[in-house]
Amino acid sequence: MARIVIADDHEIVRSGLELIISRDSSMKIVAKASSFRELLALLEEGNACDLLILDLNLGDRNGLGTIRELREHYPQLTILVLSMYPEELYALQAIKAGAAGYLDKRAISEDLMAAIRKVLAGEKYISEAVESMLLYGTELKEGKGARELLSERELQVLSHLAAGRGTKEIAEILAISPKTVSTYRARMLEKLSLENTAQLIQYALQNNIVA
Repeated sequence: MARIVIADDHEIVRSGLELIISRDSSMKIVAKASSFRELLALLEEGNACDLLILDLNLGDRNGLGTIRELREHYPQLTILVLSMYPEELYALQAIKAGAAGYLDKRAISEDLMAAIRKVLAGEKYISEAVESMLLYGTELKEGKGARELLSERELQVLSHLAAGRGTKEIAEILAISPKTVSTYRARMLEKLSLENTAQLIQYALQNNIVA
């Protein structure tokens, strides 16, 4: 039987997940944590588990650093991230940080169970939408790279976008107008055959173009 720990700072989410997962007789919720401190205490007490379902926002600890710290102390721990953070921006980063899968909290219960089964089988899980974006990036990398297609200024704008900076902040850093930043962004979308800023950021992260 698969032993599962749930870490989420909302009681209604923890209870809802337990209700959904308990319908499968091959899985059992062995512990629940409402904070990162509580989660660490559970793990330190020797609560063995096959899977941790983790929210990236636990109140007392937020972000991808949570995954890295857990993996550093418990390298064999399988982590499935269940978060409200946008998949297109965080899924790949979560996988790189050490998670086995990433799922949006708005997903339906069937997707949740599919994700759990997949990571328990030793595979990685991301949604079809994110996977298609990754394939998009792979196709681009097989052709000309960003450094061949983009100007030096466009690369600078792209790196700041990937670092999470907004148009106004980028404009101030590069000493250009916000309108010019938007123009560079539009040109990059056209040159890289991408559709939106989220795909631009994903492409930048895949190619290590981050300020």
